[in-house]
Amino acid sequence: MMFFLFDAGAIFFGGIIGGFFQNILKLQSPAALPIAIMLISIVGLLENILSISGERIVGESTVIVSIALVLGYAIGERLRLEDRIYSLSCSQSGSATGVIDAILFFGIGGLQISGPILYALEGNGFQLILKGLIDLPFALMLGATYGKRISLSAFFVLLMQIAIALIAYGARHLISAELLAALCSLGYLILFFSGYNMLVPPKSKIKNVNILPGMILIILYHTIKEMLIQ
Repeated sequence: MMFFLFDAGAIFFGGIIGGFFQNILKLQSPAALPIAIMLISIVGLLENILSISGERIVGESTVIVSIALVLGYAIGERLRLEDRIYSLSCSQSGSATGVIDAILFFGIGGLQISGPILYALEGNGFQLILKGLIDLPFALMLGATYGKRISLSAFFVLLMQIAIALIAYGARHLISAELLAALCSLGYLILFFSGYNMLVPPKSKIKNVNILPGMILIILYHTIKEMLIQ
């Protein structure tokens, strides 16, 4: 539990400090944060979706991730998932948007998925500690950009990590490296669009929250695949 609290604490206190010193820490270039998010997403995506086979670079999860992206978005659009999540807030103010952006940034990604799973399966909390160290400066920047309210995202991230760890422990015989890579790849795509949405006008934004059902599709695909192999 200590490892989960370390990451959540880094996000919470980083958001509080960033919001408290908002005028001092606020970035001179409003494009710096979304560009940083997009670059991290691209690096994470390439790490998880590409591998070297002999002298060739191959994308082992490209097809399933692409299908999950398209179908997941279609399902999310049908369910109006993003609209319903935003409607849970009192208003669609910048602060409310900031909290959801922070949840997507801190709650979706390679370490967010692999960290709790590694801890559940091996008792190794190194990746969760590493995630906390990486999240702290971004929590400061998000707090400076959106205000102290983004610190609330820490509680959602904590609950998500505990849920992932519990599910991983219960389904440990079904988890494969291929499944982790596919989930992380789609997570980084969702994160990329989060940064993209910070740069473009409202009419050009992509409802990246609607892609989340794609995560479930990937899990279903690999679960069925593992069951058939066994």
